[in-house]
Amino acid sequence: MNRNVSFRAAVRLLMGFAGASFLWADDIRSDLPDQILNRWLAAQRDLTSWSSEFVQTRYLKALTQPLSAPGHLWFGAPNRFRWELGSPVQSVALRVDQDLWILSPQLRRAERYSLGELQKGPIKDALALLDTGFPRDGGEFHRGFLLVRLSTTNAIHAFHLQPRSPAVKRLLPELSIEVTTNTFSLTATELVFADGSRLRNDFSNSLNNPVLPADLFSPGTNSSWKVSEPMKPK
Repeated sequence: MNRNVSFRAAVRLLMGFAGASFLWADDIRSDLPDQILNRWLAAQRDLTSWSSEFVQTRYLKALTQPLSAPGHLWFGAPNRFRWELGSPVQSVALRVDQDLWILSPQLRRAERYSLGELQKGPIKDALALLDTGFPRDGGEFHRGFLLVRLSTTNAIHAFHLQPRSPAVKRLLPELSIEVTTNTFSLTATELVFADGSRLRNDFSNSLNNPVLPADLFSPGTNSSWKVSEPMKPK
């Protein structure tokens, strides 16, 4: 497997589908941020499914105006999600267990990434950032991320995090997760990349634990689709 190609693929996936401003909390006790973060992590144990509309905004240095697109996200515990971006849908990121699919419905093209076949390392860690907003294991979350600071503004907690992996941090030095102070519901995520570009998702009309259709997490490809596996060794 060509590691350079694979790492570029991870960057492209994150720029297209991941999900905060950079907030300071110098006036709160040093132990309080971790306590609030752990309360949010504990609240995730009751979340079996989630659905939300979102607006994704990309801030690129080469552009004077940010790029925005609507979308919809569905999550099913423990590790299934479906991101649809655009109206009509231009692209879909779909994870089912250890398979990650990137679909282009209008072009009838699909890319499959087998996370189970990847060795633990920066590429797998980068791809895992796609579902950062839905941690299922508090210990694993703390091993992957360092809480740098916390701010509470307008009934929103904002967790400002850094990846612990040096390789991932070179790609993504900062990320933020915003949740409500009363129910710890996810309201926004933001990724800050090494080149200064940012990717933000703002969620709305969210539903906790909805009943999701059985086929929602199926890629739905057939013989008319062109399917490739960019990370598969050649």
